[in-house]
Amino acid sequence: MKCIYNLEGKNKAVVLFKFLAALLITYSHMKVLFPKYEGLVTGGAIGDALFFFCSGFTLFLGRKSNFANWYGRRVNRIYPSIIMWALLSALLFGWAWDVTDLLTTPRYWFIPCIMVYYAIFYVIREFLAEHLKAVFYVSLALITVASFFILDMSSSVMYAQVSFMRVYYFIFMLMGAITAVDLKKEQKERVFGFLQKGCGGGYLRPMVLFAVSLVLYYACMAVYKLGPFYCQFQMVSLLPLMLSIYYLFAVCSNEKLLKVFEKPVAGNIIYMVSSLALEIYLVQYAVFTDALNGIFPLNIPIVYLMIFAVAYVLKCLSNLFSLVFAGEDINIKSVCRI
Repeated sequence: MKCIYNLEGKNKAVVLFKFLAALLITYSHMKVLFPKYEGLVTGGAIGDALFFFCSGFTLFLGRKSNFANWYGRRVNRIYPSIIMWALLSALLFGWAWDVTDLLTTPRYWFIPCIMVYYAIFYVIREFLAEHLKAVFYVSLALITVASFFILDMSSSVMYAQVSFMRVYYFIFMLMGAITAVDLKKEQKERVFGFLQKGCGGGYLRPMVLFAVSLVLYYACMAVYKLGPFYCQFQMVSLLPLMLSIYYLFAVCSNEKLLKVFEKPVAGNIIYMVSSLALEIYLVQYAVFTDALNGIFPLNIPIVYLMIFAVAYVLKCLSNLFSLVFAGEDINIKSVCRI
């Protein structure tokens, strides 16, 4: 089997991150597939954090240009898929869309959120790139203080479906940006140098640190459910979640693990899912079904495959839309590329 990807100039760990993010975000929405075990459905906050980390990382590695061109490239990546999904979902699933839905995408909080953060990140990259450490800690402090004024800290709402939860993911975008910049610096000049130094030279130490951080995160989330008193301290969970994401990136950056891309089958699957992350996010709600719950847990991989298939069709339609409006030649290879 041939490799369908060319990762030259790309960070392979980020490709792995987007792959994991797509799987976790989808899994966290699969309650309908778990007839008796809804408690096993988790990982949404982790998947979202991974995806925002990737966005921040790639934003600080891309080429510079004026705001219109820079922002336009993000619009060109996201909105052809949204427009084509509006048409496809209306035809196949009876979903109703209007013009404002295309802009605000009420079913998908991630889209307007990331579009706002793109604009903010342009300002940071252009004018505050030399002060990322200050931007990170000031943002973290402001968000922490704001949480106590905006949220009801008597219940565990920090990562629940409330509008303010989106603000926390800005921190993970900043983490991604700082990590990308750190990779170009000497150890002593890195903002997260103290974390990177603790990872050592192999993958065992960051794997252990990731596991410990993840356990602490879930321990925090469990404790907050014990009562209102404990919920007052829910902001503490942000620290192990941030550490989990950073140490997982260290694990994914290990050369031994990255050899997976030398194996065409595994590499193709990871690259394809990673590249279709946006489309997977868009189509999953329409594909979820309880019709296969009788064969649980086999229904889970089957529904995953169904989502990937629909996401690929959407990607092809998105490519076609972009080619038509760009006035470029249309051919099968261009339409079907990932």
